[in-house]
Amino acid sequence: MAWVSRQRLQGGKYTIEQKLGEGGFGVTYRAWDNNGQMIVIKTLNDNVQRRADFAKFQQDFLNEALRLAKCSHPHIVKIYEVIQEGELWCMVMEYIDGEDLASRIENKGALQEVEALRYIQQIGEALTVVHNNGLLHRDVKPQNIMLRSGKLEAVLIDFGIARDFNPNLTQTHTQMVSDGFAPIEQYDKRSKRGAYTDVYALAATLYSLLTGEVPTIAPLRAINMSFLKPKEINSTISDRVNQAILKGMEVKPEERPPSIQEWLALLQTNNDACASPLQIVGTWYGEFGSGKATLSITHQFNDSFKGILIHEHWWNGTAKVAINGNLDPKTNDVIIRELEVISGYWRLGENKGTLSSDGKQLFGIGKDKKGLYKWSFQRLD
Repeated sequence: MAWVSRQRLQGGKYTIEQKLGEGGFGVTYRAWDNNGQMIVIKTLNDNVQRRADFAKFQQDFLNEALRLAKCSHPHIVKIYEVIQEGELWCMVMEYIDGEDLASRIENKGALQEVEALRYIQQIGEALTVVHNNGLLHRDVKPQNIMLRSGKLEAVLIDFGIARDFNPNLTQTHTQMVSDGFAPIEQYDKRSKRGAYTDVYALAATLYSLLTGEVPTIAPLRAINMSFLKPKEINSTISDRVNQAILKGMEVKPEERPPSIQEWLALLQTNNDACASPLQIVGTWYGEFGSGKATLSITHQFNDSFKGILIHEHWWNGTAKVAINGNLDPKTNDVIIRELEVISGYWRLGENKGTLSSDGKQLFGIGKDKKGLYKWSFQRLD
């Protein structure tokens, strides 16, 4: 039974405001928590609840919610908790104030290449995290990418048909597709799927962002139906981006790049390489607010990086925090996002700073819910 406005859940912890939307399996509601924060609650819709195999859908929904909750990334919608309301499992998620990319294109037309590539890079990084957790999104498209209001930040949403996958293993998948963005294998319940499935959808999304058009659907392309190259629609698209889109949208899965990272690399030029950011991978140590910290950056891909922050404080003890961030190759500006507390006491925040021109010092200002603090690191290795 659908929830109604002002209905209270979890003993008054959440209050429903209105239904936001409904898909083949799920329904989402905008709601408020008891601290006045706007959130989104997603559960299975009435049609699924009436099915004889509802219990299986419930278990699948729960399993996927728990796996998705592990996919922590600034460009993936946050899941705050998984709850049970009556017989229904529900996800309590971040509410994103903004518009989706499909609406943006409809209202303002195709994007400039530099802006489109920024969003595609962000969503590509998000999908890499999803894939590393053994999941496929299976429904990447402009409608499922939100832009945060007032920011150049894209967020991947709607994991309603996300599924776990084993590379090169044929599995039965629900046959739900978004025409124009779904690859050929999603039209066959028993075909193999892999990261290359989401590669097609992300490349098709870039096609749409740069042309304002939805690509020809995969089954028609498979029988040689005419397919306009993106540069034939928008002549300002660079040759490298045009070729990268076409490679990512190859009809045959084996002819696409096998991973998101390999496809994103096709979007880079030699000029990009010359402007690549300084190497930030390594161990850093220094002052961090009222304590000392070790910053261990373990991976760097173009301007993105990730690692661990270990903070030592005379009163609060040791805290370990997972981080990721970005380094602007033109300005050496750095953003370090604190994603998850691994151990100890910590207030998650965001840190903005600068990497010195010789790549040996890293310093800036941080902010958490208690206010601002300074930090300064020296490279140890």
